[in-house]
Amino acid sequence: MLTGLGMCGCRMCCRARLPVAGKENVECSVLNGPRARLFIQHPILNIQHYLRLPTTTDSRNDPPLSAVPIRVTHKSAFRLVLEPLAIALVLALGVRAALRLYVIPSSSMAPTLVPGDHIVVTPYRFSVRPQRGDVIVFRSMWASDELMVKRVIGTPGDLVETRGGRVIVSGHALPEAYIAAQAATGIISPQIVPSDCYFVLGDNRAGSLDSRSWGVLPRDRIMGRARMVLWSSGPRVGNGEWGVATASPSPASSTPHTPHPTSRFFKPIQ
Repeated sequence: MLTGLGMCGCRMCCRARLPVAGKENVECSVLNGPRARLFIQHPILNIQHYLRLPTTTDSRNDPPLSAVPIRVTHKSAFRLVLEPLAIALVLALGVRAALRLYVIPSSSMAPTLVPGDHIVVTPYRFSVRPQRGDVIVFRSMWASDELMVKRVIGTPGDLVETRGGRVIVSGHALPEAYIAAQAATGIISPQIVPSDCYFVLGDNRAGSLDSRSWGVLPRDRIMGRARMVLWSSGPRVGNGEWGVATASPSPASSTPHTPHPTSRFFKPIQ
């Protein structure tokens, strides 16, 4: 919309309201003549800006461009503080709902996970269920405030056993490239994994208490799947507090070689 068009040959004024999607209009004013100016006012950003415009008239007596006034009004201190805090809170809640961070204090999952690893865990949502080979974090069978991390070996309906120290699932040898010592699982009597339960083992078979000791894991104790080693801070001892994925120590602990922490930044867990 244009209004106030001047009829004078040396000076003309026009106003236009420019539509901005989802916002109030931006108002522009143009003054033509020897001292033409472009005036822009934005009601959302609360900014008013003056610009020099080229003209065909003699402008030798006009002030230099640097002399064009620029006036900026700032937001209130309340908005300056509240808006970033609100955005940060929304982002934090979204990240908290999508993933969790835990620290590995034991070597029961070595060499896949070593003490000091900070892992990213995502929950299983909707109809997604753990699959064979997933590394999962779950509440301990002995205490709900203690978390453990193991690998899913058998899913509901699988027949799990060992032959010569190797894991056999439903009659087929399970390929386990993630363990340091092959044929070191020990003896597992043939058993069928019940519905809504999982058979889990630690990758460090000689230093892990798992389904060989306390049986199958119910589905409702699973917290989520370990996706990535975010970084590693080196070995440290866990204390069983919330946020620490821990495995109970084995009487015969055997810890494979621990890699250097710098080689474990953003490492996917397979």
